[in-house]
Amino acid sequence: MRIIPEMILMFLALACQTPERKNNNNQFAARPQVKSPDKSTITEPKQDQQFTTGDPLTISISTDNSARVDSVEFFIAGGKVATVHSDPYRYIFNTAHRPVGRMDIRINTCYAGEASESDQVSVILLSDIIPRNLPYTITNIFPHDINAYTQGLIYMDGWLYEGTGQYNESSLRKVDLRTGNPERLLNLPGDIFGEGITILNDKIYQLTYKSQVGFVYDKESFNRLQKVYYQNKEGWGLTHDGENLLMSDGSNIIYYMDPEYFSEVKRIEVYDNKGPVRNLNELEYINGKIFANIYGSDQIVVISPETGKVTGVLDMSGILPEADRSNRTDVLNGIAWDEQTGRIFITGKYWPKLFEIRLNTEP
Repeated sequence: MRIIPEMILMFLALACQTPERKNNNNQFAARPQVKSPDKSTITEPKQDQQFTTGDPLTISISTDNSARVDSVEFFIAGGKVATVHSDPYRYIFNTAHRPVGRMDIRINTCYAGEASESDQVSVILLSDIIPRNLPYTITNIFPHDINAYTQGLIYMDGWLYEGTGQYNESSLRKVDLRTGNPERLLNLPGDIFGEGITILNDKIYQLTYKSQVGFVYDKESFNRLQKVYYQNKEGWGLTHDGENLLMSDGSNIIYYMDPEYFSEVKRIEVYDNKGPVRNLNELEYINGKIFANIYGSDQIVVISPETGKVTGVLDMSGILPEADRSNRTDVLNGIAWDEQTGRIFITGKYWPKLFEIRLNTEP
Protein backbone atom coordinates (compact mmCIF):
# COMPACT_ATOMS: atom_id res chain seq x y z
CA MET A 1 0.00 0.00 0.00
CA ARG A 2 1.31 3.46 -0.90
CA ILE A 3 1.21 5.94 2.03
CA ILE A 4 0.48 9.42 0.79
CA PRO A 5 1.53 12.58 2.69
CA GLU A 6 -2.11 13.48 3.43
CA MET A 7 -2.49 10.23 5.40
CA ILE A 8 0.60 10.99 7.47
CA LEU A 9 -0.73 14.43 8.36
CA MET A 10 -4.09 12.95 9.34
CA PHE A 11 -2.40 10.41 11.65
CA LEU A 12 -0.35 13.08 13.41
CA ALA A 13 -3.32 15.38 13.84
CA LEU A 14 -5.23 12.61 15.61
CA ALA A 15 -2.37 11.80 17.99
CA CYS A 16 -3.89 13.90 20.81
CA GLN A 17 -7.05 11.80 20.66
CA THR A 18 -5.25 8.62 21.71
CA PRO A 19 -7.16 7.02 24.63
CA GLU A 20 -5.55 7.47 28.04
CA ARG A 21 -3.70 4.59 29.59
CA LYS A 22 -2.43 4.18 33.15
CA ASN A 23 0.02 1.64 34.51
CA ASN A 24 -0.56 -0.51 37.59
CA ASN A 25 1.11 2.01 39.87
CA ASN A 26 -1.55 4.60 39.04
CA GLN A 27 1.01 6.77 37.25
CA PHE A 28 0.47 8.29 33.86
CA ALA A 29 1.73 6.05 31.07
CA ALA A 30 4.06 7.72 28.60
CA ARG A 31 2.44 8.74 25.29
CA PRO A 32 4.61 8.55 22.17
CA GLN A 33 5.70 12.05 21.29
CA VAL A 34 7.23 13.82 18.32
CA LYS A 35 10.03 16.18 19.30
CA SER A 36 8.99 19.77 18.82
CA PRO A 37 10.75 23.11 19.12
CA ASP A 38 7.61 24.40 20.88
CA LYS A 39 7.52 24.33 24.66
CA SER A 40 4.53 24.54 26.99
CA THR A 41 4.97 25.30 30.70
CA ILE A 42 2.51 24.99 33.55
CA THR A 43 2.25 28.44 35.09
CA GLU A 44 -0.25 27.53 37.79
CA PRO A 45 -0.54 25.74 40.12
CA LYS A 46 2.95 25.20 41.52
CA GLN A 47 4.28 21.78 42.45
CA ASP A 48 2.99 20.69 45.90
CA GLN A 49 0.94 23.88 46.29
CA GLN A 50 -1.70 23.46 48.99
CA PHE A 51 -5.41 24.09 48.52
CA THR A 52 -8.44 23.49 50.72
CA THR A 53 -11.19 21.29 49.29
CA GLY A 54 -13.83 23.60 47.90
CA ASP A 55 -11.26 26.11 46.65
CA PRO A 56 -11.29 26.79 42.90
CA LEU A 57 -8.11 25.44 41.33
CA THR A 58 -6.86 27.37 38.33
CA ILE A 59 -4.73 25.33 35.91
CA SER A 60 -3.00 27.13 33.08
CA ILE A 61 -0.04 26.94 30.71
CA SER A 62 2.06 29.27 28.64
CA THR A 63 3.55 28.20 25.33
CA ASP A 64 6.32 29.53 23.13
CA ASN A 65 4.21 29.34 20.00
CA SER A 66 0.48 29.56 20.68
CA ALA A 67 -0.23 29.90 16.96
CA ARG A 68 0.74 26.25 16.45
CA VAL A 69 -1.43 24.93 19.31
CA ASP A 70 -4.40 22.89 18.15
CA SER A 71 -5.85 22.20 21.62
CA VAL A 72 -4.91 21.77 25.28
CA GLU A 73 -6.28 18.86 27.29
CA PHE A 74 -6.57 18.95 31.09
CA PHE A 75 -6.44 15.75 33.16
CA ILE A 76 -7.14 15.29 36.89
CA ALA A 77 -6.06 12.00 38.50
CA GLY A 78 -5.87 10.39 35.06
CA GLY A 79 -9.30 11.48 33.82
CA LYS A 80 -9.84 14.17 31.20
CA VAL A 81 -11.84 17.09 32.59
CA ALA A 82 -11.63 19.68 29.81
CA THR A 83 -10.27 20.59 26.36
CA VAL A 84 -9.47 24.21 25.46
CA HIS A 85 -8.97 25.28 21.84
CA SER A 86 -7.92 28.92 22.19
CA ASP A 87 -5.65 31.15 24.23
CA PRO A 88 -5.72 31.65 27.23
CA TYR A 89 -5.18 27.96 27.90
CA ARG A 90 -6.73 27.83 31.32
CA TYR A 91 -9.21 25.69 33.22
CA ILE A 92 -10.74 26.26 36.66
CA PHE A 93 -11.40 22.99 38.48
CA ASN A 94 -13.91 22.60 41.33
CA THR A 95 -12.21 20.70 44.18
CA ALA A 96 -15.31 20.47 46.37
CA HIS A 97 -15.94 16.78 45.79
CA ARG A 98 -12.36 15.56 45.64
CA PRO A 99 -10.75 13.36 48.33
CA VAL A 100 -8.04 15.04 50.37
CA GLY A 101 -4.35 14.43 49.74
CA ARG A 102 -2.13 14.49 46.70
CA MET A 103 -3.86 15.14 43.37
CA ASP A 104 -2.06 14.66 40.05
CA ILE A 105 -2.63 17.10 37.20
CA ARG A 106 -1.51 16.68 33.63
CA ILE A 107 -1.79 19.10 30.73
CA ASN A 108 -1.49 17.74 27.21
CA THR A 109 -0.64 20.35 24.56
CA CYS A 110 -1.52 19.25 21.03
CA TYR A 111 0.36 21.00 18.21
CA ALA A 112 -0.95 21.11 14.67
CA GLY A 113 0.62 18.32 12.66
CA GLU A 114 2.53 16.83 15.59
CA ALA A 115 2.00 14.62 18.62
CA SER A 116 1.25 16.05 22.03
CA GLU A 117 3.58 17.50 24.62
CA SER A 118 2.80 16.70 28.26
CA ASP A 119 3.43 18.60 31.48
CA GLN A 120 2.61 17.33 34.95
CA VAL A 121 2.25 18.78 38.44
CA SER A 122 0.80 17.61 41.76
CA VAL A 123 -1.05 19.63 44.41
CA ILE A 124 -2.14 18.88 47.97
CA LEU A 125 -5.78 19.16 49.04
CA LEU A 126 -6.37 19.88 52.73
CA SER A 127 -9.67 19.22 54.48
CA ASP A 128 -12.20 22.03 54.68
CA ILE A 129 -13.45 20.64 58.01
CA ILE A 130 -12.15 21.73 61.41
CA PRO A 131 -12.44 18.48 63.42
CA ARG A 132 -14.98 18.65 66.27
CA ASN A 133 -13.99 17.65 69.77
CA LEU A 134 -16.22 14.68 70.67
CA PRO A 135 -17.22 14.49 74.34
CA TYR A 136 -17.73 11.07 75.91
CA THR A 137 -18.88 9.47 79.15
CA ILE A 138 -17.23 6.51 80.91
CA THR A 139 -20.04 4.03 81.59
CA ASN A 140 -18.06 1.07 82.95
CA ILE A 141 -14.57 -0.07 83.80
CA PHE A 142 -13.24 -3.61 83.40
CA PRO A 143 -9.94 -5.26 84.32
CA HIS A 144 -7.31 -5.64 81.60
CA ASP A 145 -4.23 -7.88 81.56
CA ILE A 146 -1.33 -5.67 82.54
CA ASN A 147 0.99 -7.94 80.54
CA ALA A 148 -0.92 -7.43 77.29
CA TYR A 149 0.80 -5.04 74.85
CA THR A 150 -2.48 -4.30 73.05
CA GLN A 151 -2.26 -3.97 69.26
CA GLY A 152 -5.75 -4.90 68.13
CA LEU A 153 -9.09 -5.15 69.90
CA ILE A 154 -12.47 -6.55 68.77
CA TYR A 155 -15.78 -7.10 70.58
CA MET A 156 -18.03 -9.84 69.23
CA ASP A 157 -20.67 -12.16 70.67
CA GLY A 158 -19.98 -11.10 74.26
CA TRP A 159 -16.21 -11.65 74.02
CA LEU A 160 -13.19 -9.47 73.48
CA TYR A 161 -10.64 -10.62 70.92
CA GLU A 162 -7.22 -9.11 71.40
CA GLY A 163 -3.97 -9.16 69.46
CA THR A 164 -0.83 -8.33 71.43
CA GLY A 165 2.66 -7.38 70.34
CA GLN A 166 6.37 -7.38 71.28
CA TYR A 167 8.85 -10.08 70.31
CA ASN A 168 8.49 -13.20 72.48
CA GLU A 169 5.20 -11.81 73.88
CA SER A 170 2.87 -11.62 70.88
CA SER A 171 -0.41 -13.49 71.03
CA LEU A 172 -3.99 -13.82 69.88
CA ARG A 173 -6.57 -14.00 72.66
CA LYS A 174 -10.26 -14.53 73.32
CA VAL A 175 -10.88 -12.61 76.52
CA ASP A 176 -13.60 -12.65 79.18
CA LEU A 177 -14.73 -9.04 79.37
CA ARG A 178 -15.67 -9.27 83.07
CA THR A 179 -12.37 -10.68 84.31
CA GLY A 180 -9.86 -9.65 81.64
CA ASN A 181 -8.59 -13.24 81.55
CA PRO A 182 -8.04 -15.09 78.25
CA GLU A 183 -10.47 -17.94 77.61
CA ARG A 184 -8.33 -18.99 74.63
CA LEU A 185 -4.71 -18.02 73.98
CA LEU A 186 -2.45 -18.58 70.98
CA ASN A 187 1.17 -17.49 71.35
CA LEU A 188 2.95 -16.37 68.18
CA PRO A 189 6.53 -17.46 67.38
CA GLY A 190 9.13 -15.45 69.29
CA ASP A 191 10.48 -13.77 66.17
CA ILE A 192 7.03 -12.39 65.23
CA PHE A 193 5.79 -9.02 66.49
CA GLY A 194 1.99 -9.16 66.42
CA GLU A 195 -0.07 -6.16 65.32
CA GLY A 196 -3.71 -5.28 64.54
CA ILE A 197 -6.55 -7.78 64.22
CA THR A 198 -10.06 -7.85 62.80
CA ILE A 199 -12.82 -10.42 62.29
CA LEU A 200 -14.58 -10.86 58.95
CA ASN A 201 -16.76 -13.81 57.89
CA ASP A 202 -15.83 -15.86 60.98
CA LYS A 203 -12.12 -15.44 60.26
CA ILE A 204 -9.62 -13.58 62.39
CA TYR A 205 -7.01 -11.60 60.47
CA GLN A 206 -3.81 -10.59 62.22
CA LEU A 207 -1.01 -8.34 60.96
CA THR A 208 2.64 -8.39 61.96
CA TYR A 209 4.99 -5.46 62.44
CA LYS A 210 7.92 -5.85 60.03
CA SER A 211 7.62 -9.41 58.74
CA GLN A 212 5.30 -8.39 55.84
CA VAL A 213 3.16 -11.38 56.63
CA GLY A 214 -0.30 -11.80 58.09
CA PHE A 215 -2.20 -14.74 59.53
CA VAL A 216 -5.80 -15.89 59.07
CA TYR A 217 -7.43 -18.04 61.76
CA ASP A 218 -10.71 -19.79 62.34
CA LYS A 219 -12.57 -17.60 64.84
CA GLU A 220 -13.74 -20.45 67.06
CA SER A 221 -10.71 -22.75 67.18
CA PHE A 222 -7.85 -20.31 66.42
CA ASN A 223 -6.58 -22.86 63.91
CA ARG A 224 -4.45 -21.12 61.31
CA LEU A 225 -6.13 -21.23 57.90
CA GLN A 226 -3.83 -19.13 55.79
CA LYS A 227 -0.61 -17.16 55.72
CA VAL A 228 -0.74 -14.02 53.59
CA TYR A 229 1.92 -11.59 52.40
CA TYR A 230 1.71 -7.85 51.81
CA GLN A 231 3.98 -5.19 50.32
CA ASN A 232 3.67 -2.63 53.13
CA LYS A 233 6.96 -2.50 55.03
CA GLU A 234 5.08 -2.40 58.32
CA GLY A 235 1.67 -3.57 59.52
CA TRP A 236 -0.04 -1.54 62.26
CA GLY A 237 -3.83 -1.38 62.56
CA LEU A 238 -6.56 -3.46 60.93
CA THR A 239 -10.34 -3.29 60.57
CA HIS A 240 -12.91 -3.93 57.81
CA ASP A 241 -15.93 -2.29 56.19
CA GLY A 242 -17.82 -5.53 55.56
CA GLU A 243 -16.12 -6.11 52.22
CA ASN A 244 -12.45 -5.10 52.36
CA LEU A 245 -9.83 -5.08 55.07
CA LEU A 246 -8.58 -1.62 56.05
CA MET A 247 -4.94 -1.44 57.07
CA SER A 248 -2.65 1.23 58.52
CA ASP A 249 1.14 1.32 58.51
CA GLY A 250 1.97 4.31 60.69
CA SER A 251 1.69 6.83 57.86
CA ASN A 252 -1.34 8.97 56.95
CA ILE A 253 -2.57 6.33 54.48
CA ILE A 254 -5.26 3.69 54.97
CA TYR A 255 -5.03 0.78 52.55
CA TYR A 256 -8.06 -1.19 51.39
CA MET A 257 -7.00 -4.83 51.02
CA ASP A 258 -8.72 -7.79 49.42
CA PRO A 259 -9.37 -10.27 52.28
CA GLU A 260 -8.59 -13.35 50.21
CA TYR A 261 -5.30 -12.39 48.55
CA PHE A 262 -4.32 -9.35 50.65
CA SER A 263 -3.77 -7.34 47.47
CA GLU A 264 -4.35 -3.60 47.58
CA VAL A 265 -7.73 -2.51 46.22
CA LYS A 266 -7.36 1.22 46.82
CA ARG A 267 -6.04 3.67 49.38
CA ILE A 268 -7.11 6.91 51.01
CA GLU A 269 -4.95 9.66 52.45
CA VAL A 270 -5.98 11.12 55.80
CA TYR A 271 -5.85 14.89 56.28
CA ASP A 272 -7.32 17.50 58.57
CA ASN A 273 -7.49 21.22 57.88
CA LYS A 274 -3.79 21.65 58.70
CA GLY A 275 -2.13 18.77 56.89
CA PRO A 276 -1.60 15.00 56.83
CA VAL A 277 -2.57 13.07 59.98
CA ARG A 278 0.21 10.54 60.50
CA ASN A 279 0.91 7.69 62.92
CA LEU A 280 -2.46 6.06 62.28
CA ASN A 281 -2.45 2.93 64.37
CA GLU A 282 -5.26 0.73 65.72
CA LEU A 283 -8.42 1.00 63.60
CA GLU A 284 -12.11 0.34 64.16
CA TYR A 285 -14.96 0.80 61.66
CA ILE A 286 -17.93 2.28 63.57
CA ASN A 287 -21.22 3.26 61.91
CA GLY A 288 -19.59 4.01 58.56
CA LYS A 289 -16.65 5.97 60.03
CA ILE A 290 -13.05 4.92 60.67
CA PHE A 291 -11.80 5.45 64.23
CA ALA A 292 -8.00 5.48 64.53
CA ASN A 293 -5.59 5.73 67.43
CA ILE A 294 -2.80 8.23 66.81
CA TYR A 295 0.28 6.40 68.03
CA GLY A 296 2.13 8.15 70.84
CA SER A 297 -0.80 10.43 71.68
CA ASP A 298 -4.01 10.31 73.71
CA GLN A 299 -6.13 11.08 70.68
CA ILE A 300 -8.48 9.02 68.56
CA VAL A 301 -9.50 10.58 65.24
CA VAL A 302 -12.69 9.93 63.29
CA ILE A 303 -12.17 9.67 59.52
CA SER A 304 -14.56 9.79 56.58
CA PRO A 305 -13.78 6.73 54.41
CA GLU A 306 -15.16 8.53 51.34
CA THR A 307 -12.92 11.59 51.54
CA GLY A 308 -10.14 10.85 54.04
CA LYS A 309 -11.10 13.95 56.04
CA VAL A 310 -10.78 13.93 59.82
CA THR A 311 -14.19 14.99 61.09
CA GLY A 312 -13.79 14.56 64.85
CA VAL A 313 -11.31 13.93 67.67
CA LEU A 314 -11.70 12.07 70.96
CA ASP A 315 -9.22 13.45 73.47
CA MET A 316 -8.64 10.58 75.91
CA SER A 317 -6.12 12.44 78.06
CA GLY A 318 -6.34 11.33 81.68
CA ILE A 319 -8.75 8.44 81.09
CA LEU A 320 -6.27 6.16 82.88
CA PRO A 321 -5.59 7.80 86.25
CA GLU A 322 -2.00 8.37 87.39
CA ALA A 323 -2.61 6.03 90.31
CA ASP A 324 -3.10 3.15 87.84
CA ARG A 325 0.09 3.83 85.92
CA SER A 326 3.46 2.16 86.42
CA ASN A 327 6.86 2.41 84.78
CA ARG A 328 5.69 -0.14 82.23
CA THR A 329 2.41 1.56 81.31
CA ASP A 330 2.54 2.47 77.61
CA VAL A 331 0.38 4.46 75.20
CA LEU A 332 -3.35 4.45 74.52
CA ASN A 333 -4.16 1.78 71.93
CA GLY A 334 -7.19 -0.40 71.40
CA ILE A 335 -10.70 0.40 70.15
CA ALA A 336 -13.56 -2.12 70.07
CA TRP A 337 -17.21 -1.54 69.21
CA ASP A 338 -20.31 -3.40 70.34
CA GLU A 339 -22.49 -3.06 67.24
CA GLN A 340 -25.62 -4.21 69.11
CA THR A 341 -25.52 -1.65 71.93
CA GLY A 342 -23.23 1.09 70.60
CA ARG A 343 -20.72 0.65 73.44
CA ILE A 344 -17.09 1.47 72.68
CA PHE A 345 -14.22 -0.12 74.59
CA ILE A 346 -10.88 1.67 75.04
CA THR A 347 -7.59 0.47 76.52
CA GLY A 348 -3.84 0.75 76.07
CA LYS A 349 -0.58 -1.16 76.02
CA TYR A 350 0.13 -2.77 79.40
CA TRP A 351 -2.88 -0.98 80.89
CA PRO A 352 -4.58 -2.52 83.96
CA LYS A 353 -8.03 -1.29 82.92
CA LEU A 354 -10.36 -1.31 79.94
CA PHE A 355 -12.95 1.47 79.70
CA GLU A 356 -16.47 1.29 78.28
CA ILE A 357 -17.52 4.67 76.91
CA ARG A 358 -20.42 6.26 75.07
CA LEU A 359 -20.13 9.26 72.79
CA ASN A 360 -22.28 12.21 73.85
CA THR A 361 -22.73 13.34 70.26
CA GLU A 362 -22.74 11.80 66.80
CA PRO A 363 -19.18 11.51 65.39
